[in-house]
Amino acid sequence: MNGVKFIKQNGGLGRTLAGTTHISALIVYGETAVAKQVVTSVDKLEELGYTAVTNPVLHYQVSEFFRINEGAKLYFQSVAASDGNFTELKVMRTFAEGEIRQFAVCDFITPVSELATAVGKLDAIAKELWDLNTPASIVYSSKIVAADIATLPDLHTLNAENVSVVIGQDGAGRGAYLAQTTPSISCIGAVLGAISKAQVHESIAWVERQNMVTSFPYDKALTGGNLVARELDVMGLCDGSKIGDYTPAQLGELNDKGYLFGIKHTGITGTYLNDSFTATALNSDYTYIENGRTISEAVRNINTALTPKISSPMYIDQDTGLLDETSVSALEALCDEQLDKMQRKGQISGYKVSISPNQQVLSTSKLIVVLKLVPVGTLREIEVQIGLTLKND
Repeated sequence: MNGVKFIKQNGGLGRTLAGTTHISALIVYGETAVAKQVVTSVDKLEELGYTAVTNPVLHYQVSEFFRINEGAKLYFQSVAASDGNFTELKVMRTFAEGEIRQFAVCDFITPVSELATAVGKLDAIAKELWDLNTPASIVYSSKIVAADIATLPDLHTLNAENVSVVIGQDGAGRGAYLAQTTPSISCIGAVLGAISKAQVHESIAWVERQNMVTSFPYDKALTGGNLVARELDVMGLCDGSKIGDYTPAQLGELNDKGYLFGIKHTGITGTYLNDSFTATALNSDYTYIENGRTISEAVRNINTALTPKISSPMYIDQDTGLLDETSVSALEALCDEQLDKMQRKGQISGYKVSISPNQQVLSTSKLIVVLKLVPVGTLREIEVQIGLTLKND
């Protein structure tokens, strides 16, 4: 019917989310160089002078990040040419004083032939961040052409438990429009938004929480004056093909190789990520992003609790020669407090903290604390047995 239609906007007040698990970073390789900075909305990005005209891919990925998770905090940078070592991630970590929880690397320069090498280098950087007590997950997308899809390497043969690879891309919206001139831009901004939106124990493929489709299309001024589909309503891959062009078996093969892309679920409207794989073996404790994020959150929390105790006195029981029970209990209580917070938030199912009193702190000045976490499970498959019967027993 004719009339005036109002569409309520959000994010104009610049309110930010509580907590820190949403803090993210995006680095684009292959576009005009932009120095590392931080924003809390697309409007802030444009105020800095980076628009859909001047930096189309950066603007798009930032827009997608905030579309999925409004109010989050995003560090960003654009690099015209990459040396293949991704040193920018380490510099960004220093710039952000270690607060970044997840990185997205949108790299439409590096070909698939170098994918395994790139993933290995990124995982090495993630391990360096772990050693600095500032662990972070990394999602990566690279340049893919049509001939690459059938021969993509199996990510589960790699040993990169901190890195995930995105091959999904919008198939009929703004992303598809940009991909006409800049192929392989992927939907990594939206995936980063999904990670930052999820609690650390939650899968980014949770159907009830993570519909990736926008409520309405992007302004046609951003798509050459053309009215396009809602973003990610039609899903594709980074080579420009559409998910609808593949058989279930072909998509199953891509899933089994550990890649991330958008799918549809029968009977449910929307688009959802196929899973939350990392580039490591299926029998690893860290096969999924949420496993790594959970333990990373525990590392940060325990580090915050124990760091003030560095170089503090540790008393010895004069009768037994063992560590003083009161001192041990006090340190265990500090760890208990942090892990109890995680359990109350639903981030872990349980935990145990133990410090053996039989440690030679006088000679080694070293104390070993053992933490055991019981993670939260994820319902990846639900099997329903159904049949006809003459009567119910």
